[in-house]
Amino acid sequence: MRSPITYRHWQPGDDDAILELLLPAEQVDENMYRNKFEGSDFEAEGIRLALVNERVVGHVGSEPWSFFIEDKCQRFVTVGAVFVAQDMRRQGIAACLMQDLHAHFQRKGYRGSILDADEEAAIRLYQKVGYQQLTQDLQTQLLPNQNSAQLKWTEVNLSDLSALPPLDEMWAKQNFPVSCDRESLKVNQYTMSGYRVLRQGQNIVGYARWDEPSEYYRHGLIRDPIAPDVDPMEVIASLQSAIPTIRTWQTAEGGRYEAPLRSLGCTLEPTTTVIMLSSFGQDIDLTGYHRTAWW
Repeated sequence: MRSPITYRHWQPGDDDAILELLLPAEQVDENMYRNKFEGSDFEAEGIRLALVNERVVGHVGSEPWSFFIEDKCQRFVTVGAVFVAQDMRRQGIAACLMQDLHAHFQRKGYRGSILDADEEAAIRLYQKVGYQQLTQDLQTQLLPNQNSAQLKWTEVNLSDLSALPPLDEMWAKQNFPVSCDRESLKVNQYTMSGYRVLRQGQNIVGYARWDEPSEYYRHGLIRDPIAPDVDPMEVIASLQSAIPTIRTWQTAEGGRYEAPLRSLGCTLEPTTTVIMLSSFGQDIDLTGYHRTAWW
């Protein structure tokens, strides 16, 4: 007789058994997982487990985020590390884990859940538990242009950091999903080397995630610049003036930059990454919002 599957949230002492499941499948980094509760708002109830006897056979992890939607900043849960042991699949374990997770955060008043998926099987699973496709990441190759531009891209200085959260807030009122959590700022003294700011004279009018060419990104990678009050065509021209060689640009289907890039003859290819959204309770009204590359 097969042993029953039990479900519960994370408890002290679980990590060794969890990592036996997740590490061989390269689902997590061991050090990061063991320190998951340090300096963040992870919570034990946000990690759901499926067990057979003492063996962990299923896992889903989550992290609270705040996004601006429906004229206010609201809490969402982002989901990752959804994994079931090979010999325990096709028994509805992943769906049960997701449903338990959603029920917990819905009780806490969260507005919904957001995740990204890059495999058809995962997308089908998420659709079963209430997710719908929000957008899909697109990529294009942006060519340099030596024409001068009024707007200039520069490295980020410490004195620039205070100008970036207000840009996030303005951008979030036009685009989704955009984090609005001031307690976990994307750009700080430790991460600022991976970003560039857009200047109009002495004023900072935008910024972007900016990865230089590397073994991971052959042509480098620029995500959708956050520039709420700048015409998209001007942003594109400023980038073309700033890059010495071809660069990969990551945007989103339905995004503010999609049509301008296409009008310039850029070919936007869909990536495998699909962003999915599940509402808790009343459907989320996204009328009037552009999609954006979520970074």
